[in-house]
Amino acid sequence: MDFALDAGQEAFRAELCGFLSSELSDEVRASHRDPREWDGWEATFAGEFRRRLGARGFIGATWPVEYGGGGRDARERVIFAEEMEYHDAPAFDRSVTYVPDAILQFGSEAQKRDFLPRLARGECTFFLGYSEPDAGSDLASLQARAEARGDTFIVTGQKAYSSGADRADYGWVAARTDPEAPKHRGISLFIVDMASPGIEIARHETTAGWEHHSVAFDSVEVPRSALVGELNGGWRVIMGAIDAERASLAAPGLLRAQLDRLTEHCRRAPAGGEAGGGVLLDDAAVADRLARLAIEADAAQLISYWVASLIAAGERPQHETSLALLVKRETARALDVAALELLGAGGALRPEAPAAALGGSVLREYLDHLYFHFAAGGFDITRNVIATRGLGLPRG
Repeated sequence: MDFALDAGQEAFRAELCGFLSSELSDEVRASHRDPREWDGWEATFAGEFRRRLGARGFIGATWPVEYGGGGRDARERVIFAEEMEYHDAPAFDRSVTYVPDAILQFGSEAQKRDFLPRLARGECTFFLGYSEPDAGSDLASLQARAEARGDTFIVTGQKAYSSGADRADYGWVAARTDPEAPKHRGISLFIVDMASPGIEIARHETTAGWEHHSVAFDSVEVPRSALVGELNGGWRVIMGAIDAERASLAAPGLLRAQLDRLTEHCRRAPAGGEAGGGVLLDDAAVADRLARLAIEADAAQLISYWVASLIAAGERPQHETSLALLVKRETARALDVAALELLGAGGALRPEAPAAALGGSVLREYLDHLYFHFAAGGFDITRNVIATRGLGLPRG
């Protein structure tokens, strides 16, 4: 299959790259970076940038025109994700990727007409309310409840690993609506207004230094109109949203950024740490390692484009999105390890250390990417999805 982009798609990439390069200069990055935030950017600046991104039509470029989108081909979706990630741009999150996709697929007509235009303009944001303290990877074991009372539901429970909840306008929240049903069949999905009474948010520091959040719901009233899809049919909504999530998270921009940065370092850094003895890239073993990593990054990009081509053809890829995400994240971890080893002692220093190589970005990313092992399914669950859905293997 030919994954070459046409002239319109290349023009879209060029326009987006020009915008990101001009908006995110070194001075802007120095002024508005905040390592404590989950996306590394000050909340105020991230919100402003989201609105500018929306004003240029980038956020909803591939959504239907009738819902505020640009009606572009789904392949522009992976271009958008790839370049946002490559440029380490703020506002690249669920509110511009898989939550809108899930609303398009499962939302009511009223929900589509309410939320999608505002999301396309960058005017509202979501956090993901799936994981719980006692139901992490086994999502179907969640215990948060939504009790029906007339035209409302009363939501009670706690969500964990809810990054960005402190700045979100809405929660994309899974709750149990039928405690007597089998665990996969008694779940519903709700859009929860975060301005509702009874919501408390706590912050927790990660190993990488940024903060994620937990959210407690204490008898929070949610209107029946906020139900996404069918009552007790939330598992189908969640699975569809997760497939969209994995497709967006599989974008290869991170790999390109890691590889470019590491290759440039090896072109400049003296071999053996001393001037006059050539540079790291002169070492055949180093060059071979970088070449192998470049091949893996290219493979991840092609798989991501393949998934985009399936979506553009009207298909709903499932195990294919898991494969794309697995290849991307395993390659990112290989690049993390290679960078730490090739940069030597300076690469293992935190950003605040004066002698930190590349501004301490290597160690920060290595620690940050530990969440690849469990977030969005993690490596083991992702392999299980590929094995059972893709290869038809029996469950162990």
